[in-house]
Amino acid sequence: MIVFNPKFLRLSLGILPLIFVGNILFAQEAPLVLSLNETIQKARENSPSYYRAENTAENRYWNFRQFRAGNLPQLTFNGTLPYYSSAIERVEQNDGTYAFPQRAQTYLAGELSLDQNVPFTGGLFSISSGLQQTTVYQPSSRQDYFSTPVSFSYFQPMVLYNRQKWENKIQPLLYKESKQAFDEDMERIAIEASNLYFDALAAKINRDIAELNVSNNDTLFVISKGRYNLGKIAENDLLQMELNLLNAKNQLSSSDLNYEVAAQALKRYLQIPTDQPLELAVPTNVPVVEVPLAEAMDMARSNRSSVLEFRRRRLEAEQNIAEARGQTNYNLNIRANLGVSRQGDELNQVYSDPLKQQSLTVGVTIPIVDWGQSKSMIRRAKANRDLIEVDVQQDEINFEQEIFLQVKRFNIQASQLETAAKADTIAQKRYEVTKARYLIGKISITDLNIAQEEKDRARFDHINALRAYWVSYYTVRSLTLYDFIKKQPIDYEVSF
Repeated sequence: MIVFNPKFLRLSLGILPLIFVGNILFAQEAPLVLSLNETIQKARENSPSYYRAENTAENRYWNFRQFRAGNLPQLTFNGTLPYYSSAIERVEQNDGTYAFPQRAQTYLAGELSLDQNVPFTGGLFSISSGLQQTTVYQPSSRQDYFSTPVSFSYFQPMVLYNRQKWENKIQPLLYKESKQAFDEDMERIAIEASNLYFDALAAKINRDIAELNVSNNDTLFVISKGRYNLGKIAENDLLQMELNLLNAKNQLSSSDLNYEVAAQALKRYLQIPTDQPLELAVPTNVPVVEVPLAEAMDMARSNRSSVLEFRRRRLEAEQNIAEARGQTNYNLNIRANLGVSRQGDELNQVYSDPLKQQSLTVGVTIPIVDWGQSKSMIRRAKANRDLIEVDVQQDEINFEQEIFLQVKRFNIQASQLETAAKADTIAQKRYEVTKARYLIGKISITDLNIAQEEKDRARFDHINALRAYWVSYYTVRSLTLYDFIKKQPIDYEVSF
């Protein structure tokens, strides 16, 4: 038989809520562990820079879709359903006098048209079919129909300039440029995320160092007071140790604030709740890769949007010259029409034995005296073309120079990182040895302070070397759109 103790039961009931609340608080304060790769992945999915890059790419995609749709046949319906008028009209009679009869009528019309742009000429070819109905109510009742069963027409707005031909060259190039620009934006996001990550990581390590320094200086101060009481150290050394402790506490307060600011910036960028604690891992697993300069240059010329931009800017300059030549007031417009039509007072009559209709219009504009206006337009377009060529050539030089510098910089980062890591390890060991020697009175407080400063500086240099390596690595990726570890081009899928 089991007997319950009332006091034990009341104690258990009092403890259970505390355990429950403690579990909730523990779950809420559990830190989110982030590595550099996870940070970059989150940035490529949730950051404001990602949404901006995606929206820009989507906008350019639909611009291209609109351009392609414009090259396809367009089926349209135009109609007047209906037009009604009732008015008193002034009508001249045979004897020269005027009558003012009341007229009332309705008008209905509909036309179905299939239009197709002609790329080779820049003209517009159309096939249409239409029907019109007029119903007169006053002064007499009458109904008439007019049909155009089929009509073929062609319109050539300008012979000297074919805008559609130039757009067919430029728009596909612009779309391909936008796709590669999206890939570059994704790599730039990696650079942004890396910088924010290392800002927070450096601030965290700075805070950890400050906490350790406070603990070390507090211990040393306590020991120093004991040694001072025994007459083994001077009062000046004791005061210096107390000053070190106060400075370390001030440094800890500042580092706490700096870490909070850096962590908040990283969390906002990644769309993480601002009250979520973070645990950042030091990315010590560094890939060892050598980037050949020639290969990097070839990949950049093959993959970068800038190369397509250079071609597009040159084409647009040539297009402006062609447009200037086509708009110098020397115009030749052609409009031709061939079809059949019929009129009747019954619907079935207008589709039997239709009559042939045809027309041809040729419009010519030839300036006699324009005081050099046409020549000036062409010369200005050519001057702009020459200026653009100079700018593009300079941009090409800068393009290659940037790749050269970034590849060279990256290839020395691995050795600098290795040196910084080794210096960090040596500085930590040297500080421990120096602290032990100070405790036994072998060295002065000045030597201990120097060892501590070198320890802290070596740790910062190691973190900065890691930052420089990873930022340089993603910079080379963004400049070449090539993954030198996997040996494949970088291509991100976009889903709209």
